Amino acid sequence: MKLLKLIEMRKLLFTIAFAVLGFTASYAQKAERQERVKLSAEERAEKSASALQQKLSLNNEQKSKIKQIELDRAKQQEQWHKKDSDAMKGKFEERKAAMKAHQDKIDAVLTAEQKTKLAASREEAKAKMKDRARDRKGRSHKAPKAEETKI
Repeated sequence: MKLLKLIEMRKLLFTIAFAVLGFTASYAQKAERQERVKLSAEERAEKSASALQQKLSLNNEQKSKIKQIELDRAKQQEQWHKKDSDAMKGKFEERKAAMKAHQDKIDAVLTAEQKTKLAASREEAKAKMKDRARDRKGRSHKAPKAEETKI
Protein backbone atom coordinates (compact mmCIF):
# COMPACT_ATOMS: atom_id res chain seq x y z
CA MET A 1 0.00 0.00 0.00
CA LYS A 2 2.73 2.42 1.00
CA LEU A 3 4.78 1.27 -1.97
CA LEU A 4 1.94 2.16 -4.36
CA LYS A 5 1.56 5.63 -2.86
CA LEU A 6 5.31 6.15 -3.09
CA ILE A 7 5.31 5.17 -6.77
CA GLU A 8 2.36 7.47 -7.48
CA MET A 9 4.09 10.33 -5.65
CA ARG A 10 7.25 9.74 -7.67
CA LYS A 11 5.27 9.83 -10.94
CA LEU A 12 3.55 13.03 -9.87
CA LEU A 13 6.86 14.62 -8.87
CA PHE A 14 8.49 13.71 -12.21
CA THR A 15 5.48 15.04 -14.11
CA ILE A 16 5.64 18.36 -12.27
CA ALA A 17 9.41 18.58 -12.78
CA PHE A 18 9.09 18.02 -16.54
CA ALA A 19 6.29 20.56 -16.78
CA VAL A 20 8.38 23.18 -14.95
CA LEU A 21 11.36 22.49 -17.21
CA GLY A 22 9.19 22.83 -20.32
CA PHE A 23 7.64 26.11 -19.22
CA THR A 24 11.04 27.50 -18.23
CA ALA A 25 12.59 26.66 -21.61
CA SER A 26 9.60 28.12 -23.45
CA TYR A 27 9.74 31.34 -21.43
CA ALA A 28 13.50 31.70 -22.01
CA GLN A 29 13.03 31.44 -25.79
CA LYS A 30 10.32 34.09 -25.76
CA ALA A 31 12.54 36.43 -23.74
CA GLU A 32 15.35 36.08 -26.29
CA ARG A 33 13.06 37.12 -29.13
CA GLN A 34 11.78 40.21 -27.31
CA GLU A 35 15.23 41.74 -26.82
CA ARG A 36 15.21 43.46 -30.23
CA VAL A 37 15.07 47.25 -29.91
CA LYS A 38 12.82 49.12 -32.30
CA LEU A 39 14.79 51.83 -34.08
CA SER A 40 13.33 55.05 -35.46
CA ALA A 41 13.26 55.68 -39.20
CA GLU A 42 16.27 58.00 -38.92
CA GLU A 43 18.25 55.44 -36.92
CA ARG A 44 17.45 52.67 -39.40
CA ALA A 45 18.46 54.90 -42.33
CA GLU A 46 21.76 55.80 -40.65
CA LYS A 47 22.46 52.18 -39.77
CA SER A 48 21.74 51.01 -43.31
CA ALA A 49 23.80 53.80 -44.91
CA SER A 50 26.72 53.10 -42.56
CA ALA A 51 26.60 49.40 -43.35
CA LEU A 52 26.67 50.10 -47.08
CA GLN A 53 29.47 52.63 -46.61
CA GLN A 54 31.55 50.05 -44.81
CA LYS A 55 30.70 47.21 -47.21
CA LEU A 56 31.08 49.18 -50.45
CA SER A 57 33.63 51.87 -49.46
CA LEU A 58 31.23 54.71 -50.22
CA ASN A 59 32.43 58.31 -50.12
CA ASN A 60 30.61 60.84 -47.90
CA GLU A 61 28.50 62.21 -50.76
CA GLN A 62 27.30 58.73 -51.68
CA LYS A 63 26.57 57.95 -48.05
CA SER A 64 24.46 61.08 -47.57
CA LYS A 65 22.45 60.36 -50.74
CA ILE A 66 21.89 56.76 -49.72
CA LYS A 67 20.93 57.81 -46.19
CA GLN A 68 18.22 60.07 -47.64
CA ILE A 69 16.98 57.28 -49.91
CA GLU A 70 16.89 54.87 -46.95
CA LEU A 71 15.10 57.47 -44.80
CA ASP A 72 12.41 57.90 -47.47
CA ARG A 73 11.99 54.12 -47.64
CA ALA A 74 11.86 53.77 -43.83
CA LYS A 75 9.16 56.45 -43.56
CA GLN A 76 7.17 54.80 -46.34
CA GLN A 77 7.41 51.45 -44.55
CA GLU A 78 6.18 53.03 -41.31
CA GLN A 79 3.13 54.32 -43.16
CA TRP A 80 2.46 50.88 -44.57
CA HIS A 81 2.70 49.29 -41.14
CA LYS A 82 0.22 51.77 -39.72
CA LYS A 83 -2.40 50.82 -42.30
CA ASP A 84 -4.88 48.06 -41.70
CA SER A 85 -3.30 44.63 -42.28
CA ASP A 86 -5.92 43.67 -44.88
CA ALA A 87 -5.21 46.82 -46.87
CA MET A 88 -1.48 46.07 -46.60
CA LYS A 89 -1.94 42.65 -48.19
CA GLY A 90 -3.64 44.26 -51.17
CA LYS A 91 -0.70 46.60 -51.65
CA PHE A 92 1.88 43.86 -52.26
CA GLU A 93 2.53 44.83 -55.89
CA GLU A 94 2.85 48.49 -54.93
CA ARG A 95 5.44 47.64 -52.29
CA LYS A 96 7.30 45.36 -54.70
CA ALA A 97 7.52 48.17 -57.27
CA ALA A 98 8.67 50.59 -54.56
CA MET A 99 11.42 48.15 -53.52
CA LYS A 100 12.58 47.89 -57.13
CA ALA A 101 12.60 51.69 -57.48
CA HIS A 102 14.55 51.93 -54.21
CA GLN A 103 17.17 49.49 -55.48
CA ASP A 104 17.43 51.41 -58.76
CA LYS A 105 18.00 54.69 -56.88
CA ILE A 106 20.76 53.09 -54.79
CA ASP A 107 22.35 51.60 -57.93
CA ALA A 108 22.34 55.03 -59.61
CA VAL A 109 24.60 56.39 -56.84
CA LEU A 110 27.12 53.54 -56.94
CA THR A 111 30.08 52.81 -59.17
CA ALA A 112 30.16 49.66 -61.32
CA GLU A 113 32.39 47.85 -58.83
CA GLN A 114 30.15 48.83 -55.91
CA LYS A 115 27.08 47.64 -57.84
CA THR A 116 28.73 44.25 -58.35
CA LYS A 117 29.54 43.95 -54.64
CA LEU A 118 26.02 44.97 -53.68
CA ALA A 119 24.46 42.49 -56.12
CA ALA A 120 26.56 39.70 -54.62
CA SER A 121 25.55 40.81 -51.13
CA ARG A 122 21.86 40.82 -52.12
CA GLU A 123 22.16 37.29 -53.50
CA GLU A 124 23.75 36.13 -50.22
CA ALA A 125 20.93 37.75 -48.26
CA LYS A 126 18.31 36.03 -50.46
CA ALA A 127 19.99 32.67 -49.90
CA LYS A 128 20.07 33.23 -46.13
CA MET A 129 16.39 34.19 -46.09
CA LYS A 130 15.49 31.05 -48.02
CA ASP A 131 17.53 28.91 -45.61
CA ARG A 132 15.85 30.51 -42.59
CA ALA A 133 12.40 30.02 -44.11
CA ARG A 134 13.19 26.38 -44.83
CA ASP A 135 14.48 25.94 -41.27
CA ARG A 136 11.33 27.49 -39.79
CA LYS A 137 9.10 25.23 -41.85
CA GLY A 138 11.12 22.17 -40.90
CA ARG A 139 11.18 22.98 -37.18
CA SER A 140 7.42 23.24 -36.84
CA HIS A 141 7.04 19.47 -37.23
CA LYS A 142 10.37 18.12 -36.02
CA ALA A 143 12.38 18.19 -32.84
CA PRO A 144 15.32 20.64 -32.88
CA LYS A 145 18.64 19.37 -34.12
CA ALA A 146 21.32 18.56 -31.55
CA GLU A 147 23.42 21.64 -32.40
CA GLU A 148 20.35 23.92 -32.16
CA THR A 149 19.41 22.96 -28.63
CA LYS A 150 20.54 25.31 -25.88
CA ILE A 151 21.37 24.04 -22.45
